[in-house]
Amino acid sequence: MHTIRVLHLSPTDIRYDSRILKELKSIAKMTDYSVCGIGIASDKATNIFEKEQNFTVITIHLFSSVLKMFPRPIRYAFTMAEMTVRLIWKSLSQRPDIIHCHDTMALPAGILVKLITGAKILYDAHELESNKNGQTRILSKATLAIEKKCWPYVDHLISVSDSILEWYNINLGVKTNTLILNSPIIRSSELKHSKYFHKLYGIETTKLVFVYLGILGNGRGIELILDAFCEEKIESHVVFVGYGELEKTIRDKAKVQSNIHLHEAVPHEDVVSIVKSADVGLCLIENVSLSDYYSLPNKLFEYAFAGLPILTSDFPDLSKLVHRYNLGKVCSLNLRALICIIKEMELYPLERLSADLTELGWQRQAEKLVSAYRIILNF
Repeated sequence: MHTIRVLHLSPTDIRYDSRILKELKSIAKMTDYSVCGIGIASDKATNIFEKEQNFTVITIHLFSSVLKMFPRPIRYAFTMAEMTVRLIWKSLSQRPDIIHCHDTMALPAGILVKLITGAKILYDAHELESNKNGQTRILSKATLAIEKKCWPYVDHLISVSDSILEWYNINLGVKTNTLILNSPIIRSSELKHSKYFHKLYGIETTKLVFVYLGILGNGRGIELILDAFCEEKIESHVVFVGYGELEKTIRDKAKVQSNIHLHEAVPHEDVVSIVKSADVGLCLIENVSLSDYYSLPNKLFEYAFAGLPILTSDFPDLSKLVHRYNLGKVCSLNLRALICIIKEMELYPLERLSADLTELGWQRQAEKLVSAYRIILNF
C-alpha cells in the first residue's frame, strides 16, 4: 500500500507546541502514514534535524529574528518572506501528499508547495487568526488578506470551536471542516488525587482552592480574579500556575493577601495531575477579541479531565460545552457577579466531575483528524 506522506508546517517551534505534537504522534501511529513537521526555532539554537518516536521534526532558525531594531510591521514582512522561502525549500524534499498548515503564516509556503507537488492542503487555524488579543490593526488586516488570497487553495479546514469554523465559512467561503478540540492526553499516572496545593501553601482542608492555569497575561481575567480574592468576604484561596507579564502583579498581591498564591509553570504532561488537587478551575476569558469570545482553551479540557468543576466566562462556545457536559458554572465578567458565585460555591461546593467525557478526549480528536485526512484524499 502507498505510504501517505504528511507534512506539518508551523511558524512555532513544534518541539514545544503541545497541539501539533499530539497531532504528529497520533498520525504517526497509523502504519500507512509517514509524518514530518517543520517549524521555526523559538530560541537561538542552530538548525537541528531530530527524530522523536516515529515522526521527524525539523526546526529552522530564522536570521530575521535578530532584526529587533525595526518596527513590528517591517519585522513581520522580513520574517514572513524568509520563513516562506525556507519552509518551501525544506518541504520540497519531503514530497508530501498532505500539507497540514498551522496558522496563517505557514499558509503561503504550503500553497506554493501544493502548486509544485500537487499535495492537498489542510488549514489548521488554532484561533480566529485575524482577530486575536494583542494583534495590531495592520497585522489583523494583513492576516485576513493572506487568508483570503490562499483560501481557494485550501482543501479542508480545522479549528478549535464551532463558532470559529462558522466564522470562516461565512466570511471566507464554505469548506469541508473538522472540529479538533484542545484536549489533553491522559496518562494512567494522572489518576491519583491529593491535597497538593493545601499542603504546599498550608491551606486548611476545609477551604476551597481555585486554580488558574496558563499564560499570566492580559485579557485572561487575572486582574478581576485578584480583585475578587482580595475581598474580605472570600474565604477560599486561588493559585495561579504559569508564567507571563502579570507574574509580578500576582506576586505583589500574594505578599499582602494570604489567600493568593503563585506557582511556577509545570511541564505539559504534569498539568492534569497537579490541577487535580484544586477544587475549582478558573477559565475567565475576557471579550478582547473575536478569537477569545469564540474560544475553547486548553485549560478548559485540562480542568475537565482533572475532574474539576469549572467556572468560566458566559461566552457562546464555553457556555454550550459547560451546560452540555455539566462541567460547572458560567459567570458574567464583573467583580460583583464573580464574588457572588465564589461565595455560592463556598456555601454549596460543586462535586467533582463524573460525566463521561470520552467524546472530548484526545483519542476521539485524533480519530477525527485521521477522518479529515481521508476526506481530502477521497478514501
